[in-house]
Amino acid sequence: MKIKKIVPFILLSGLFVGCGSSDTVDTSSINTEMYTEVGTYPIVKEGYTDSFSVFTYLRPGVTDYNSPTNKFTQHLEDLTGVKLNFTNAVSADFAQKRNVMLISGEYTDVILSPGYGGSELLLYGQQGIFIPLNDLIDQYAPNIKKALDENPIIKEAFTSTDGNIYALPRIGKTKGTEYSWKMWLNKDWLDNLGLEIPTTTEDFYQVLKAFKEQDANGNGNPNDEIPFSSSLQAWNGDPTTYLLNAFIPTGTSFMNLDEHKQIYHVKVTDEYKEYLKYMNKLYEEGLIDPLLFTQTKQEFLKLGSNPEIALLGATTAGTLNNFANSLDYERWGQYVQIAPLEGPAGVVSAARSVDFGVAGLVITNKCENPEVVMRVFDYMYTQEGVIQMSFGALGDGRLAEAPEGTVNYLGEEVDYVRLDVDQSQDVCWNRVGPDGQGEEFEMLFGVRTGEIPDIDQILYLSSITDYAPVAQDISTIVPPLIFTQEESRVNADLQLAINTYIDDSAVAFITGKRDIDKEWDAYLKQLKVLGLSKFLEIRQLAYDRQTK
Repeated sequence: MKIKKIVPFILLSGLFVGCGSSDTVDTSSINTEMYTEVGTYPIVKEGYTDSFSVFTYLRPGVTDYNSPTNKFTQHLEDLTGVKLNFTNAVSADFAQKRNVMLISGEYTDVILSPGYGGSELLLYGQQGIFIPLNDLIDQYAPNIKKALDENPIIKEAFTSTDGNIYALPRIGKTKGTEYSWKMWLNKDWLDNLGLEIPTTTEDFYQVLKAFKEQDANGNGNPNDEIPFSSSLQAWNGDPTTYLLNAFIPTGTSFMNLDEHKQIYHVKVTDEYKEYLKYMNKLYEEGLIDPLLFTQTKQEFLKLGSNPEIALLGATTAGTLNNFANSLDYERWGQYVQIAPLEGPAGVVSAARSVDFGVAGLVITNKCENPEVVMRVFDYMYTQEGVIQMSFGALGDGRLAEAPEGTVNYLGEEVDYVRLDVDQSQDVCWNRVGPDGQGEEFEMLFGVRTGEIPDIDQILYLSSITDYAPVAQDISTIVPPLIFTQEESRVNADLQLAINTYIDDSAVAFITGKRDIDKEWDAYLKQLKVLGLSKFLEIRQLAYDRQTK
């Protein structure tokens, strides 16, 4: 088999976790006659075979990860000379089967997309079930190492408090997902009423008021418009994050770091109180749909997709599909994203979901050839590897060669176009496991042309133009935290009660069932009773361990 070198994915911008003290990899027993030089393919020389077992869940468009059914697995095996033996689980059963497998001791060499955060990774790592990857990365994975070194935020996030790295990250959020708490406004209604796009919370109030009172959809019925609605079930449909950022940055799960690196909860601040008063004003004047807090995402989609005429003026959503039928391109065209609003105190901020990486792979203590596993998955951090793993090969139904003159979102010529999702099966892994897409990955592909609007382009351009310039300062964002077992236990006891009380109180304050001024002190007192101080103390201890 021909040996070739794979060029590192130089566009990578986000990556893995830093190397601390870890168990040293013993390379003395590695058979140099069997394996090729690191950085070359195949990994296993002709005349030899090698393999490892993998457990993961089925992604959409995948019925089996095993070759020859799965074309990408076949490509990977042909490239590396290593056989991958998959055990597949449907997504709904994955977590239960993973847990049973680990408890029984009958687990695979590798688990892809294990669904664990830092606390679980540390727990299984200290139990010896997940092995440290630090030295394996240094010695056998030049592309992964480069990615991690270039991305210290992810590197730090994946380094456990014992200094070890127990998982490879899946890296790369699109700009549309990094800034996905967006407000959408019916531009046709604005034009009908001669209104400008609002830039402040007061402007937004006036626009909603006009939508309600002035027959914005122009059908002669001034009472069928719903100025603002959403569904708490829909992707980023909760309006809190977008609108609260006009009063105070919302941080991670509504917690921020202050100037002294102390963690505080946003929803006990005076700014949050002012936000609740603003929302109560909108609600009392009939500008917020009373069903916002209870309707399902299917019910909301039905409202937004009303076939006769648009009934929805404004909504918060991660994408158009939340509130408009995926085939109703004319309805899509009525709505535009608006920039973050400026609040009454001059605050304007965009919530962001910082790419700290997601655990993409763990290697268990059952694995006899972890260096081979590391070399195989190092391919996923090359441009060729991440493209084929995500979309399959050119011509397989998801990816095609770009016609001459095809450009990306920024007008730069590109080599590839992503095809509209079709019924192609098992041509790729559809991005399960670790990879390194990087910040510029989106720029490798051409803009979709034709009748169907390119939602990805809409989200990207809005994100870089309107949201990124006013994004929350990353130094105030609480990173992923790693808890001890005892902290995890206490946190689980506190978190549900605290979050439930906060959420229920917000609805009561907004709808007027509770008076904000009269009952604010009682609200704070009850949070103290529920253990908010301990809840924050646990996070502060974890943060201090990781950063000091």
